[in-house]
Amino acid sequence: MNRIESGDNKKIKRLKSLDRKKVRNREDLFFIEGRKLLDEALSSRIRITEVYVSDTYYQNNMSYVDKLTVKNLYLVRDGILESLSYMKSPEGILALGIPPKFDVPDVLKKGNPVLVMDRINDPKNAGTMVRSAEAFGMGCVFALEGCADLYNEKSLRASMGSLFRVPYIKVSKEIFTVLKNAGYAIYGLDASGHNIETVSLDKRCALVIGNESDGLDKKIRKYLTETLSIPMQGKTESLNAACAAGIVMYKISLL
Repeated sequence: MNRIESGDNKKIKRLKSLDRKKVRNREDLFFIEGRKLLDEALSSRIRITEVYVSDTYYQNNMSYVDKLTVKNLYLVRDGILESLSYMKSPEGILALGIPPKFDVPDVLKKGNPVLVMDRINDPKNAGTMVRSAEAFGMGCVFALEGCADLYNEKSLRASMGSLFRVPYIKVSKEIFTVLKNAGYAIYGLDASGHNIETVSLDKRCALVIGNESDGLDKKIRKYLTETLSIPMQGKTESLNAACAAGIVMYKISLL
């Protein structure tokens, strides 16, 4: 096991740099913090390239760390990893993983419903949608340009490990033509749409969720088979985007 004594170590600086999206994309790596999330990644066969543990964590979890089958394992002086942590109570274990790669044709040939995120800005909303996508059997999550990066720490944690199991692909608006050609109905969620309780839905479908503030991009509407809405009571004008997406994905799962 290699040892790191200083916060100025180049590997520590590299870890810190991965909080920036452009660095994650360039390095093709993402940051995993905490044992629970690391276990989720390992059980989902995510390729883990490096693991860092603090002295105290190792002393308290020696048997767990020694069983990790990771080539690059680093023991780090107490205090260094904590300075990189996003958690209120840092555990003292961090790792780097490689995002899995998926192909659009392979995902669509299975015929499962899919989720398309249109400019979802809030990382927690994005992560929560992925978690719901797994819960309700969606075959893939497509992210259009302008969406929060799902490998952002907040998104990753909100997904509760679902991102390791649900295919996630960044796409352009051309995905709608691909979906149409693959026989998918395309549903957009909008307050002015048809009540989901009265519309006959197709199981082979794509559900499009628009930006939290602006809703669906006007340029996307021409691709839609149907615009859907969720009936509500009281004076509430709208639902949180992730909440609304979950409701409609559940409805689709019942088909």
